[in-house]
Amino acid sequence: MTIRPVAARDVHAIADLQVRAWRAEHAGFVSEEQMPTVEDRIGLWNGVRPGEAWLAEDPEGAIVGVVGVANGEIGVLHVEPALNDGHGIDDLLLEHAEQVMRDAGHSTALLWTFVENQHNRTLYERHGWEQDGVAEETLPGITEIRYRRVL
Repeated sequence: MTIRPVAARDVHAIADLQVRAWRAEHAGFVSEEQMPTVEDRIGLWNGVRPGEAWLAEDPEGAIVGVVGVANGEIGVLHVEPALNDGHGIDDLLLEHAEQVMRDAGHSTALLWTFVENQHNRTLYERHGWEQDGVAEETLPGITEIRYRRVL
């Protein structure tokens, strides 16, 4: 597995991966109208600056995960749905993001996740992240909770 910075050539592939992963992670509690589209995500990824996002590639060069960091906060962490359990890609990307934030001088880090996203909550807690008591309804009827970790 290789982790490398996101490049402009990756935008469409990452947008497609993010939509597939988001739909798999949030199926059953996020309505179809609230699901992102590839076009939405392309716009988001076109605005990424150097040093804000990295992707994981398998040995054949396929993009299998992505993580984004800005200002001491992980804003994006997605893995190819078929590889989300037992392959360790999410662990590698999370550890990479934590190191990037350490290297940038951050002593603590934040991230948000949906209350219902048990898979990611388990991942974060396994890596020492803890809920800090802050919650916000980010979509109608959908609450995100904030996690914090000392780096």
